[in-house]
Amino acid sequence: MEEKIRSILAGILEIEPAGIGERFGPDSCPNWDSLSNLRIISALEQAFALRLTWPEISSMTDFARIRDVIGRRRGAG
Repeated sequence: MEEKIRSILAGILEIEPAGIGERFGPDSCPNWDSLSNLRIISALEQAFALRLTWPEISSMTDFARIRDVIGRRRGAG
């Protein structure tokens, strides 16, 4: 799951997956703008077959939180 999330982020943000650490987020990546954020959310929903809620989306402020939200949702399904 972590590698899949890294791959999605790297592909959309045009960076190397190895550069994505626990606290990687919009504040640490100049390519991560509002349009990129929409693309990331859409790609995550498609890749993991889920529909994220607004509270979940707004809580996903870095890689670790994205992983945690996706992990909780996958565990719940």
